[in-house]
Amino acid sequence: MSTIRDVAKLAGVSVSTVSRSLSGRTFVEEETKQRVLDAVRELNYKPNIIARGLREGRFCTIALIVPDINSLFYPALMKNIEKEAVEKGYSLILCNTNDSAEKEKQAIEMLSSRGVAGILCMSVEDDIQNLLAFQEETGIPVVLINRSSQGKLGTVSVDNELGGYMMTKLLLEKGHRKIAGMFGSFEKSRFRERYNGCKRAMEEYGIEDYKHYFIYDVDTIDEACQRTMEILKWEDRPTAFFATIDMMTIGIYSGISQCDLQIPNDISVVGFDDIFVTKHMIPPLTTYHAPIEELAGKAVEMLVNQIENNGVADEIIVPGNIKERQSVSTL
Repeated sequence: MSTIRDVAKLAGVSVSTVSRSLSGRTFVEEETKQRVLDAVRELNYKPNIIARGLREGRFCTIALIVPDINSLFYPALMKNIEKEAVEKGYSLILCNTNDSAEKEKQAIEMLSSRGVAGILCMSVEDDIQNLLAFQEETGIPVVLINRSSQGKLGTVSVDNELGGYMMTKLLLEKGHRKIAGMFGSFEKSRFRERYNGCKRAMEEYGIEDYKHYFIYDVDTIDEACQRTMEILKWEDRPTAFFATIDMMTIGIYSGISQCDLQIPNDISVVGFDDIFVTKHMIPPLTTYHAPIEELAGKAVEMLVNQIENNGVADEIIVPGNIKERQSVSTL
């Protein structure tokens, strides 16, 4: 199968010139553009998608890569992203990677032959070399959502550190000092950032042994339940849990119930994300509200601006806010 590099080589131009010629959104000398189109025809490079793109004056499809479609956070984000994309004249391709770095790589390779105009990605890992290489080789922009790129790609993210700080400070203000922070893998920047916010609040309140109650590398609801029951067996058990994603709180609630304890009378719980089920939990969960509509809107806006106007790959951090419900008691 021919690649964009093959087209560039045959036409005697750069990869970015091929991309600009086919997008129809930026000026390219007519003679140069014709050489690119002749090379496309000769190599039979993405013929159907290119034909459509040339007729419409642009490619009208963007891709969204998510790590786990079963997570209750991502479907809400997807719904809002699709709404924003359609309003701007784009359709959406969804790629679910099942939390697999290898499947993410395969998805990127597949998208390179589909003629998408841009990619929105919630990468599985912090390593974004595949995405950087894709953008460099194809000229197709990539924007990360709720991930860090150290300035290498456009990013739109909730303020993870602020959220970790605010939720921990809420518990501290309610008199809790034995707080079990429950974290996902620190290989993922969002959990490191939420940990840093939690740590900052603890240190501000002079809590020296806060790590004693911390629980690390929790990946599933079942694991959150099991780890909760284990720590609640301690004689000096925690009085509160801070879960760094709301999905963990489902397991925490189950673990507390199986230990014949009640929320919030015996144990307080707070979360992070404000997925739709949290207000229906018993009791309703106090959590950090991630503004999904704003995240989706800013991500699509940034990507479309790069596609259509060669806009800047910016870094946007969106603050959330506390949704205080009935899962926290005052000591």
